[in-house]
Amino acid sequence: MRFGPIAVALSLALASTQMSSAALAQEITLKASHNANADEPYGLGMEKMSDLLEDKSGGKATIQVFPNAQLGDEMESIQGTQMGTVDIAVTANETLVNFVPELSVFSLPFLFKDSDQMDRALSDPKVVAEIQDILKEKGFHLVSLFSAGTRHIMTKKPIASIDDLKGLKIRTMQNEAHLDTFKAFGANPTPLAYTELYGALETGVVDGAEAANTNYYAKKFYEVAPDWATVAWLELVAPVIMGEDAYEALPADVQKALDEAGLEAGTYQRKLYRESDQARLADIKAEGVKVTHPDIAPFRAAAGPIMDKYVQSDEQKKLYGLIEAVK
Repeated sequence: MRFGPIAVALSLALASTQMSSAALAQEITLKASHNANADEPYGLGMEKMSDLLEDKSGGKATIQVFPNAQLGDEMESIQGTQMGTVDIAVTANETLVNFVPELSVFSLPFLFKDSDQMDRALSDPKVVAEIQDILKEKGFHLVSLFSAGTRHIMTKKPIASIDDLKGLKIRTMQNEAHLDTFKAFGANPTPLAYTELYGALETGVVDGAEAANTNYYAKKFYEVAPDWATVAWLELVAPVIMGEDAYEALPADVQKALDEAGLEAGTYQRKLYRESDQARLADIKAEGVKVTHPDIAPFRAAAGPIMDKYVQSDEQKKLYGLIEAVK
């Protein structure tokens, strides 16, 4: 069958319109970076956020997730949001504190009774609003609040009490409150990038590290640090951020969709991490890891003075008070 010039023109116009509609349907793709495996709670939480954003924006925006530090480690990813090379970064609060010292409140040992209490605090509108205000002053926008789990201690020898930590080189994040906490525990804290940890344990650069059940198992750290002391010294908050300028450059409807998606994804991810941490403990034991349960009271006592040092500014006092009110 042959078509006349008008039919051909109409056909081409229709094809062009369809292509334009397809392009407009998803015109914004945000690049998101995190340092965990794709199937860990970080990755699953970000994929959930991407699905929610696409749905809430009517297909106008989505998130492309890059796991395993493909776009850089946490420090580099945060810097990427400042330079425009990364749109969204999932980062442990302890790394973000290097850019936003006011959030050091979340670095306090034993701040929360447990992960459920942390979830209640991170769901509280007043707490979320205060974090948002603090971040905005530093040029960031809060997209969501994830969890990086209840933190324990991995070592190459059993830890039966706080005394067994004396002098051990324990990898920590580059965070002053963490350094002070492990000094108070009697250890020799050694800041090190997460991506370097396995090799450092394997070669003896460090004697141990702190982690959650989930990432201890997922990264197979038990192969090089087969002893696991359940001290629950920290509930690790992991803000999901983007640059404030980049956020403001988004259309208003996409901003709204992203904020809603972030809120829902945060609730989903924190629940996922709680469930994952509980399930992984059995997996850890199945790998032959020696699990000890030291008395927590001496750890709490040693960490007591840390609060006075890191709750000083008006912003820190306000945030701490809002968290305490949720308890």
